[in-house]
Amino acid sequence: MHPLTTWLALAGSVWALFALAEEHIATPHRVQITRWLRCQIPYWPVTFVAVCDSIFGPPTLSGAYVLRACIASHIAAFLALCLSGVFYPGTSGLMLLVLFLYAPALVGFLALVNLLPGALSILVHRALLQRVSDRQGPPRLGTWLVLASATTGLLAVLACMLGFLVVFVSSQIHSLQRPATWIIGYVEFVIKDTAGGLSALQEAARLQPIIMPGMVFPSFGIWFYTPCFPFVWVWLYLLSGVLIRGATACGFMRASGRAPGLLDIDARPLHTLGAVAVGVVSVVYWTALLWRR
Repeated sequence: MHPLTTWLALAGSVWALFALAEEHIATPHRVQITRWLRCQIPYWPVTFVAVCDSIFGPPTLSGAYVLRACIASHIAAFLALCLSGVFYPGTSGLMLLVLFLYAPALVGFLALVNLLPGALSILVHRALLQRVSDRQGPPRLGTWLVLASATTGLLAVLACMLGFLVVFVSSQIHSLQRPATWIIGYVEFVIKDTAGGLSALQEAARLQPIIMPGMVFPSFGIWFYTPCFPFVWVWLYLLSGVLIRGATACGFMRASGRAPGLLDIDARPLHTLGAVAVGVVSVVYWTALLWRR
């Protein structure tokens, strides 16, 4: 995967996320976001809950909510696949061949099973932020950070282990034995040995593909990072908002009606947040890529 293509996918996904929220968010909530960006109350957890609900809707088991959560999980998995191809050049083409041509049923089961951790992650993060925002006074960010980090870590490990389990079960099914044969030895070692499991989780965290003679299987980190999407989204939202609030406090953000379109936090606050978030993602991505090389 070419680094520029991956960057375009990352930047485009971040921009689309904030633009979609801008399109569907209610006017009172848009006003709340503007007030937060202008260093006024309410605090940011209240505004993020409103942004989350504008995209996924209220946290229910409705078909629309589940479908949107599934789409978000698949996009996160695709972006992780792109990053794996960038960090390990020469493997992305084979990975895509495995994904789309040779083992569609196996990969389909992997994608289906790992929808659960992704959807749970969205629900849990929203619930934590809602609980923090319901308190009087400034939110207890330390408590939220500990709980959100622990939850994200547990769901990420669950997603990775579910991927191992799917491969193991597929190896017992006659119609899926051939694709699973490639890595069943690796998965059995991971499941039966604690040291092997820890090593596999480290490889997943690094998005390292499983390289065997004549074959490359996609990294299980694709599923490891899928439940991390809400946590990353929250931090992007918060960091972008802090940067805009700093610019506002220093007088760099103009008054309403005088700012350029993308910097008009009164008319389109989420577009402004999206533009800053794209910049943050770009800096982190290119810095990590240059540092790794």
